[in-house]
Amino acid sequence: MSKLNPLNLPKTIAWFFRGTWRNAERVIPRAYALALAFVICFLTYQAVSYLIVGLLKPSGSPPQITQLPRRMDATLFEVDRRKWRGLDATANPRTPPSHYHRIGDWIEPDHQSGCTTSGCHSPLPHNERKEVRAFLNMHATSIHCGTCHMKSDRAPLSLTWYNLASGDPQGPPAILQAYDLLTSDEYEKQRNSPDDAFQDKLTSLLRKAAREADNLPALENLADHVNAVRATSDEFKQLLIQARESLPRHFRGEYGAKIAVRGVGGDPVLSHPDTEKLVAQYVSQKDTIKGQDRRDLLNRIHPLRRKSPLDCTECHRKQDGLIDFARMGYPPARANALVDPIVVEMIEHINKGTPFHMPDFIGVEK
Repeated sequence: MSKLNPLNLPKTIAWFFRGTWRNAERVIPRAYALALAFVICFLTYQAVSYLIVGLLKPSGSPPQITQLPRRMDATLFEVDRRKWRGLDATANPRTPPSHYHRIGDWIEPDHQSGCTTSGCHSPLPHNERKEVRAFLNMHATSIHCGTCHMKSDRAPLSLTWYNLASGDPQGPPAILQAYDLLTSDEYEKQRNSPDDAFQDKLTSLLRKAAREADNLPALENLADHVNAVRATSDEFKQLLIQARESLPRHFRGEYGAKIAVRGVGGDPVLSHPDTEKLVAQYVSQKDTIKGQDRRDLLNRIHPLRRKSPLDCTECHRKQDGLIDFARMGYPPARANALVDPIVVEMIEHINKGTPFHMPDFIGVEK
């Protein structure tokens, strides 16, 4: 074999690269064309197959929308609302259609109420009388069971708000504070010439209310709209009217908090004290224990239980009511509505089985 002449090395390298480049010039366009043809064929196949499958075998709507729960039961309160896409697709997510409770929106689960987390009671426990159970269960969305069913010598009752997620005591919900702002003397002063400070305060309360209501779209959108316009504009004045009218629709099940009996240290009383072992015994034996043994065990589980729950008029009355709504942070406009006797007296008549008469102003003309 002849040895490589060092003098011819540059020419050899140049010849090698020229040959390689000529080959690359022929190969690259062909590879590109081949790859492009493959991509076109693949996309054509995907499009045609999708069209054929879509026509012959449609996939249907997502189950998060088509399989919305139809009944409101205990298991529903353990499901995150955001699991159902159909709820976040609307500004006001509805409760299951087969359950009539006059509750417009979704209800937040209470993870701290020992009455329900123990497995003993349903989150909507009143089922005996269909005439009043909807009205009573409506209270379960914002009031802990013990408020009506636990003994208390205080009048008015010593109560506190508590957070549904943590069980810690807290102040009045932000949505009540926002409604207070919109029904206060300050609102009347600001109605014709609102300023930026009033706008910022209202926006902050609405955003907090939306968070407390599990990021409810309706409240989030309202906060965005209130914040998006100038405080001195006519649009802002219209938004104030809209907010004032719409906030009461979210007063049931969307506080992110409930009212409970206040214990000695200030914490809410969310279950009967020192009954954990008894509750566990009952849960394990509830299908077998009968008669007097069952009644004795239930009495031991409920040491604070009243002989009979509070009647509506004991709390919802203008004089000497057991709940001081103003002290609990309810705005005067809302507190006055809660002590209006018309609806309460009607429910009392139904509950006691006594006749009642519809007001004349809604009667049929003769």
